[in-house]
Amino acid sequence: MSKFEEMWRNKILTNTEKYTSKELKDVIKQLSIEDEVLYSKVLIKALKEATIDEKIAKIFCKSACHMPHEKLERAKQAYEVRQSIEDARAVLEEDFKRDIKQYKNLTDRQVEDIIERGWGSAGMYKDGKIIATKIPSLFHEYFNEQDKTKRKYYYCHCPRIRRNLLKEADIDSIYCNCGGGFYEDIWHYITGKEIDIKVLKNLFDGDEVCQFSIKIHG
Repeated sequence: MSKFEEMWRNKILTNTEKYTSKELKDVIKQLSIEDEVLYSKVLIKALKEATIDEKIAKIFCKSACHMPHEKLERAKQAYEVRQSIEDARAVLEEDFKRDIKQYKNLTDRQVEDIIERGWGSAGMYKDGKIIATKIPSLFHEYFNEQDKTKRKYYYCHCPRIRRNLLKEADIDSIYCNCGGGFYEDIWHYITGKEIDIKVLKNLFDGDEVCQFSIKIHG
């Protein structure tokens, strides 16, 4: 088992106890399955037999990978000064555009296309919510590929699941709240407020993108 996988499973255990009970945590702790996809399927089945979807979504959301907080400092400072979500989002977008161009080796036109689609960490602010859509993990490979299965692989960011998409792995889409947790952490760090995340689109339900609604309270 990889170090990442061990860390992720430990987060699942911690959050299972936090949002349900120690008894359910102990049940999950007994799962001794190496394969990530099979483990995820059995994990979700065990959780669904013991608790409600709202709590399961919270467990996965809180077990997410996070953006390094130093990349959020300018947006956080903008929010602290003006108390404006849109101003903070605009700063986050500026930083995202700069970083993604270099990291993904993109042209100016490709970067603008990403922003126009509402892709990336900043998303779009609409009707009091931020709608954020993940960009393809392997950007150039994704757009050069026609095969739908391979396109899912190139799109997905999840280090646990993505390679199994080549085998057409199918998991309950409640799992994708883990991807939503990436955005929850961003906006909680920037604003210090309670964040609600809703999965709008995901690969497991047949969508071509993973998209999230982000509601900031207070």
